[in-house]
Amino acid sequence: MTDQNNDSNHNTRWILERPDDRNTIRIIGNVYTTVSEDEFTDAFIEWLESKGWSFFGRTVELGDDDDDSEILDGILPDGAFDDAETE
Repeated sequence: MTDQNNDSNHNTRWILERPDDRNTIRIIGNVYTTVSEDEFTDAFIEWLESKGWSFFGRTVELGDDDDDSEILDGILPDGAFDDAETE
């Protein structure tokens, strides 16, 4: 990962250098679990490293007030549920 300074607004922009010999998979979703975010992250990273893989990103624990349906924004096209019956 390298950084490039953007002089116009003094922000630092990080650029991820993807290895040529690796595929990149983006994960967008929620995991429902009974463990804490720290426990989940530790187990997730341990599992990835056991496969020789790595993770670049972040995790965020959602609270009771967070709307799980927000995860659908950007995944499904607009109007995907317009004609569908929902319960």
